[in-house]
Amino acid sequence: MPVVSAIVCFSAAACAPQQVVILDGDTIIVRGEHIRLEGINAPELKGECREEKVRALRARSRLAQLLSEAKIDIERDGFDRYRRTLAFVAVEGEAVGDVLMREGLARKWVQQYNGQQEPWCQADVDQALKAWN
Repeated sequence: MPVVSAIVCFSAAACAPQQVVILDGDTIIVRGEHIRLEGINAPELKGECREEKVRALRARSRLAQLLSEAKIDIERDGFDRYRRTLAFVAVEGEAVGDVLMREGLARKWVQQYNGQQEPWCQADVDQALKAWN
């Protein structure tokens, strides 16, 4: 897991140098707190196909690059079903989730397919498209 140094701000008055552990493309750890980027879904490192695993590694690497040596603003927004903190994470005023989505390394969080996220594997995507036709 990549670990980067950054200035982390949980509020305008509470900024401090911190180590940030990048678990995957949408989850980080700061001071022991697991933080899930709000509103996005990145591919899983233990994905169902090679394509998903490769994209997951790229997403994690890009997130590490975005957060490394940066001033990170974190705005907490509740918890997910795994009790991770949901938060909007921004660098220089831009949400890192938006950057990852724009670069094709994450998708907007939208539940579908019986509560599941849209699949990352092309075979799964093709199967889902056939089901819609």
